[in-house]
Parts: sequence; C-alpha cells; structure tokens
Amino acid sequence: MTPKRPGLLVRYIQQKRCVVFVGAGLSAGAGLPTWNKLLLKGIQELVGALPEGELHQEELARLVEKGKLLEVADFCKEKLGGAYHQFLTDQVRGDLAQLPRTHHVLMHLPFSAWVTTNYDKLLERAYSEVKGGFPKTLTHKDTEALGRLLFDGGQFILKAHGDIDRPETVVLTSRDYSEIIHANPSFNEIFSGLLLTKAVLFVGYSLSDPDFRLLMDRQLTHFKGFIPERFALMTGVGPVERDVLWRTARIQVISYENAKGDHSEVLQFLEALLAEVLPKPVSGPGAVRSIVPAPAAAPPPVAAAPQATQVFSHNLSGPPSARHSVLESLMAQERGPNAGPASTPPASEGEDLGLDLAQVMDAEEKGPSSSAGSQPLSFDSPSPPASEAPRRSTAPHQLFIEWVGGRVQLRLSRGDGVPEVQGAAPTSLNEDVWLSLKRAVERGEKSNAWLYPHFTERLFKEHLPQEVLEALGEQGPSAQAPLVLRLAPEVARFPWELLPFQGEPVCLKRRLVRAPVGISSQARGAPRLRARPRLLLIEGERKAGSAGSRELEDIAKLYPASGFVCTVLRGQEATFGRVMAELMAEKDDELPDLVHYTGEVGQIGAELYLKLPGDMELSAGALRSVLSRGRLPFLVMNAPSSAFAPYGFGVYPAEEDYHRLPVPSSRAAVFEGREGFMDLAIRQGVGAFVGAFDKPGASASAEFMVALHRALATGFPMAEAVLRARQAAYQRFRDDPTALQYVLSGDGDLQLWNSLRSEGPG
Repeated sequence: MTPKRPGLLVRYIQQKRCVVFVGAGLSAGAGLPTWNKLLLKGIQELVGALPEGELHQEELARLVEKGKLLEVADFCKEKLGGAYHQFLTDQVRGDLAQLPRTHHVLMHLPFSAWVTTNYDKLLERAYSEVKGGFPKTLTHKDTEALGRLLFDGGQFILKAHGDIDRPETVVLTSRDYSEIIHANPSFNEIFSGLLLTKAVLFVGYSLSDPDFRLLMDRQLTHFKGFIPERFALMTGVGPVERDVLWRTARIQVISYENAKGDHSEVLQFLEALLAEVLPKPVSGPGAVRSIVPAPAAAPPPVAAAPQATQVFSHNLSGPPSARHSVLESLMAQERGPNAGPASTPPASEGEDLGLDLAQVMDAEEKGPSSSAGSQPLSFDSPSPPASEAPRRSTAPHQLFIEWVGGRVQLRLSRGDGVPEVQGAAPTSLNEDVWLSLKRAVERGEKSNAWLYPHFTERLFKEHLPQEVLEALGEQGPSAQAPLVLRLAPEVARFPWELLPFQGEPVCLKRRLVRAPVGISSQARGAPRLRARPRLLLIEGERKAGSAGSRELEDIAKLYPASGFVCTVLRGQEATFGRVMAELMAEKDDELPDLVHYTGEVGQIGAELYLKLPGDMELSAGALRSVLSRGRLPFLVMNAPSSAFAPYGFGVYPAEEDYHRLPVPSSRAAVFEGREGFMDLAIRQGVGAFVGAFDKPGASASAEFMVALHRALATGFPMAEAVLRARQAAYQRFRDDPTALQYVLSGDGDLQLWNSLRSEGPG
C-alpha cells in the first residue's frame, strides 16, 4: 500500500522550499552495500591484507552486529592505511550500477537541493541523465561556494559526508564525525541555516543508521524551538519511536510496511508524490487531457559539423540521454518542450492526473524513442571544409603558475610519459624591477595600445624561468595540444595568454583555456545545452563611433532561425527590466544558452556594473543572482577589462591614461589586479566565459566577436573558436593588439550545439 503524501510536503516541494536528504537505503537499490555490508566487506579486506587480520575478524564482526559501526570503520581505516580509500572507491562509487528509478524521480521533483550522506556518484548521474550537464556538487569543505548558493537560491547537491572522488572530504570514522561537528564551524552554521529555512524529506534512512543519528544530533543541538516541517519515509518504526522523533526533532514519520522486503513502497510513494506535485491537467466534462505536449514537427537531418576536441573537461553540449525523453515530457514546464513525443498513457488508478507514471517510467527505462521529435535539428550554417576540421583530440598540456617568495614559479606537465619541466624565476620581481621595466618600455614605445604586450614580453624574457618557456615552445607531435593555465590566486589577474611560443604569443598558436581558480569542478557543476540553443545579444552604452550595432547585426545573421533562437536587445529595448526578464525566465526552455554583451563597464565603489542605455546599470550583484541558478553555458563580454584589469588599470580612467602601466605599491601587489566579471561567472558555474583584460579596439573587437560566433555557429568547441577568432582579427588588424586581449576561462571543450561529424579513420 502506497503511503499517504502529506499535503504540506506537496506544497513545500511545489514552492521549491523543500530539501531531500538521501540515505544509504536508496543506494542499496542500485546494488551498493549498506553500512553493515560495507563494514563486513571491510573486515574481509583487512583479513586478506594483513597477517594479523584474522585475529580481529571475530571481534569486529560482533561489533558490527551490536551497531558499533563507526568504531569498526575507524579500526579498519587505521589498519589499512592508504589502501582503505581504494577499497571504498571500489565498493561505493557506483560507476557500473544500474540507476534505480527512485533517483530519476527524485531529480524530477523540484527540490531546492539534494543532500546526501552517501559518497557514491548516483545522484550526479541521475541529475545528468534527467536534466543534462553536471550538477553543482559541494561537500563540507566547500563552505564559501555553499554559502553563496544558499544566499542566491541556486540548486545544488550537497554531499554532507564527502565525495568518494575527493578523499580528503570523506567522513566515515568516529574521528571524522567529531571533526565535522567541532572543527568546521563554518559548515555547521551553513548547514544549520539550510535546516532552519527549508522543509526536509528524509528518504533511505533507518533509525540505526549512523548518518541519521548524526543528523539528529545536529537538529537537537541547533534547534530548541521552531523548526520547519520534517518528514521521514521509514519502515519498522514503532509508536514509541515515532513519538520520540516527533517530540525531540519534530520529525513526522511516513511509515510503509515493506511487505515484499524490497522497499518497493519507496518508489511508489515518490511516483505518487511526483503526480501530486505536477500541475493538474486541463479537462472538460467526461474527458481528461494529458499534460504531455504535442509532438513537434520532424526537422530535417542535421548538417555535418566538426567533432569536439577535449580541452580539459567533459563535452556537455549534447542533449540529455534519449532514454529520458518520455519522462522529460512530463516536466515540460520545468525543462522545456524539446523532448521526444510520447503517446498519451491511460489514467492512473486512484489519480486524476491523466498519466500512468509506472508506464512512463517503464518507457524511460526501455531506451530512446524512434519518434520524429527525437531527431536532431537542422542548421543552415555551412559545414567547414575538410581542411578546416578541428585538430584531432590531444591530451592537454598543463602549465602551473605560482608566486613563491617574490618569484614566479612555472611547472609544465605534458603527459604521455614526458618528464615535467619546472623552474623559478632567476630574480625576485618587486616594485623596483617593475618600475624599471615600465620606464624602459614607455621610452621606446610610441603606441599606447602596445605598451602592455611589449611590457609583458620583456617581463617574461627577463624574469621567468627560461627552461620552462623553451619547453613550452618545443616543436613536436604535441606542440598543438591544448594548453590549460592553472594559476594560483595571487597571479590569476595577469595576461599569461601573452607568454611566448615560437616567437609569438601562445594565445595565437594554441587552444588556450584558464582553469577555474578557487573552486572545484564539482562545486561549479556544468550546465546542459539544448538541441536548439537560445542566444541573448545585448548592446549596452557605447562610446560614439563604436561598432556595436553592426557587431550584433553581423552576429545575429550567423544563427538561422531553423536551428537557433536569437534575441537582440538594443536601445530602448535594452532596459534593466527587459534584460532581467530574459535572464530569469520562469521556464527553463526560455532561458538563454549564450549571453553576449557589448558595451562599457562601470564601477560604483567596489561593485562593477554593465552600462545599459539611458544611464541604467546591470550590477554584478544582479548578474550573480541570475548566474547562481547554474543554467548559463556561455557568457561573452566585449567590454573593456570585463574579465579583469591588471594592477593599476581602472575601469573608467581618462582616455590618455588608460594604457599607462601600473606601479605596484608592494611586492605582494606585483601581480594583483582588479576583479572583473570572469571570477563571478566562473564561481557561479558559467560553462565558458570570454572577456577582455584591456581596452579592445572597436573595429578589431567586432571582427573578433563575429569570427568567434561564426566558429560557434559552425559547431567548433569554445577553445577552438577563440583561437580562430584571434587569428582572424590579428591577421586583419596587425597594428592592433585587440586579438591578444581576450581570455577564455572554464570549459574550452564546450560546444554551442552538439556536433555529429566524424573525421573518419586515418
């Protein structure tokens, strides 16, 4: 019998004011071990690994029977040492596990967050299959990112007791639990805020579960008075335990019998909950209409397109797995109408929704539909000739840049068994050296526009380890491999894209991308792209004589209506209200996949803003509230210092002083700079960000941007598109350094639309 769904729980989920806590019981449905089974396997691992293991086997097994699980975990971890984490990974990561339906349904329910005490990757896999992309996944170590998400209201997965892929975060032993409670006050405060402001549904926990006990301890510690509603779906809970849970933690137990011993009532409950949370269908007398949208007309076959090349992360541009197309249709109001069509299922017994969710989930498990709606869209953009096909995927090179003791330290990792090359600058780089370089360059340079490129050229030649730069410029099969810049925070706001490579800046020769600074890839997440991408082109306030309007017109022509939805806002249409309405559309299918801004940047106090026509402003704070939803794959800014400004560059300096070189006030400030929109975008999960560190020239910047979008519209990955745009703009405007002023941060492998082209063998 399906447990009754509390009306308050349905209401809180509909309002996105409920968090679900997922316990080990749900992972057990995928064949992963429960706490008891995991520790029994750990004991066997101990016996096989250590000569004295058999001496402890019987006692450890008795401790497991008595529920002393944390003590057993502590002992096994201590004895196995480094092999313990590998044992855990083999047991609980769940790469080959079949995802249970429960995980799919959980991802379709509009929870404000998914919190789990499990270490496995099942929730992330379910999110990617159902919603596309990768979720923002945080642990108790990611307090800064978690705090921002709570404030801004973005969805996320919180792995409260760690992630199996991040060994330093795993909480398993009694000592680990003690540390997370007593030695991590920041996380405890944030976690308490989550429990105090959201209703909670516990699924997959039992009263003997150590994770559940810890969660209860936190509630009893932090909440003496009012707390929001708590619901726990449980079996085997008697009247006394129900009463204690209600009086001590205000948890309302939703009981089920587990009659078959397989906990099938959990799935039944969640499916029924999904049916109640979904909006009711419109129906006339004697008839019920399904909410499944009508199938879209079948588009023509897709045009040939270039194949994606890996830069440093996964290519997430394709639509989500077709096996979810039917259930996706159910959630059209949340995700959009692009899923494949499905026949209308019969009405479910006891429900007035007009849908049989069991049939829907069965269809989901059977694989992709052959219906017309599941075919890819066609694009009118021409495919590149074979000679323009992207370079074959090559393992990226990694260049680590750090600031150690007043000197720049470089380390180049090229993989494929090639030894790393590393070195430190021969001399310290202080304000006196900086000032000397500045004066030498200014004396010999007539054009202000070239001051910074020439300044960095001399800086790199005289104050960087030359053995690393020589290795970077070596000829060979991997000379065109993508290059990932991994920068320490102290040196991140500096144009390392100008590093020398075979006589020219490296950004003109290689696909180049900055890895995110100060945030893990799990915490960033990765947004999905729709089969028919939406673009929002915004023209802000520009100075007289700029090429802004023409830039947007030329870009819009590259995106035919058959394959893209392109909205252009300029003049009176580019108001704060209209821009925010486009960026915060309630329906996911109406949100943009790419936002392009061209205009000026301003600053009030410490806060940056984009200048809109009519003295209106789009502040960094307003933009952060939009980006926190983690839904924007691309953000492109054609504006002065929109990525960052190297030290000493203001946002609105006098025209004649704009290119005046900085003079650091201290040794620590040599590589410091003013934050731009790049850090904001990357922290909030934008897939790929492109912006400038200097003041781009009007004509050259328009040429760069049009070339960039031409490559994106053709299907090239972002890093390849940026490289092509640089080369096109630099070739046409040899006397203008604008092409060198743009930086790419995030996922250089991201494509605006999914490429199906194959280069073939050989």
